[in-house]
Amino acid sequence: MQVLTIDDSSIWDNFIDKSPYGAIFHKWGFLKIIEKHTGYTLLPYGMCVKDRLVCVFPVFLKTNYGVNVILSPPPRTGVPYMGFVMSKEYDTLTQNGKEIRMREIVQGITGKLDEFSPIYVSIQVIPSFIDIREFKWNDYSIELLFTYYLPTEASLEGILKGFSRSTRNVIKKIIENKFNIEMRKSNDVLPFYEILSKRYEEQGIRFPIISIEYLEDLLRLYPQNINLYYVYDEEDNIIGSSLAVIYNGKVISWLGTPKPDVDLPVNDLIFWELIKISKDRNCVFEIGGADTRRLCSFKSRFNPSIETNYRVFKRRNIGALAEWVYLNVYKRK
Repeated sequence: MQVLTIDDSSIWDNFIDKSPYGAIFHKWGFLKIIEKHTGYTLLPYGMCVKDRLVCVFPVFLKTNYGVNVILSPPPRTGVPYMGFVMSKEYDTLTQNGKEIRMREIVQGITGKLDEFSPIYVSIQVIPSFIDIREFKWNDYSIELLFTYYLPTEASLEGILKGFSRSTRNVIKKIIENKFNIEMRKSNDVLPFYEILSKRYEEQGIRFPIISIEYLEDLLRLYPQNINLYYVYDEEDNIIGSSLAVIYNGKVISWLGTPKPDVDLPVNDLIFWELIKISKDRNCVFEIGGADTRRLCSFKSRFNPSIETNYRVFKRRNIGALAEWVYLNVYKRK
């Protein structure tokens, strides 16, 4: 297997669009915006078999205090997962063929990364791709992560029946417009950024987005795939917000939906509207936050299923790592 650096955006995006494992976070423009705003250097690797591209693997490099760190994705981008993307051909291979392919890919990419002698490597893999054994066998540590999926094959009535009783009753009142609240699409990022910054500041947590300009660039580049929504009350005040991603058969509740300051079912409305959008587009609805206990009690009321994903990582020189994490990744102020 040949490992190469891809510098052609059309080749890269064509591969991502055709792969069942591709996410909007893997798209060339998204990666370059991350590079622009974080100061990390994008390393867009591709793996070829007989001149046929079978995997792409975006990682980001940063040097601090003379040592290298490699991450996929970098911090403060809001990206929940990234890592490698297999071609659709992968699913047609036998189990033996899949294992050989993974062995070649992991050996190839880890060999490339080792050339930088990084003190820390972290790769967050897409949900539902469970075979990360080759990383384990190459001395990487494994962290198990979770997300929520809500299929939308059933009718809206059928989906509604799966909700908890209290949530079902709230949604029925929303449908009957008893709360006089409405969700509308917008391109104005400023209120969204201010709402979320305030919520995180109140909790003493650094807002996990590098800047408002980062979000503005993403919305300009992907207006069909990244949608910003606000919830308005009857006096047209903004009382809630959500940033959703629509791509490759999936609608993701990506950023936003903090607990509102008003005693109205703002987030119930947001989830219900995103479920309807998912249904209209024949998409599964992904609800993040399944790793955060305090968020699960609300989100599980919509009867999603649990999906797993993994973070694979390797540490060297723990003292330097601790210093780097403290200065660059640690979330607490």
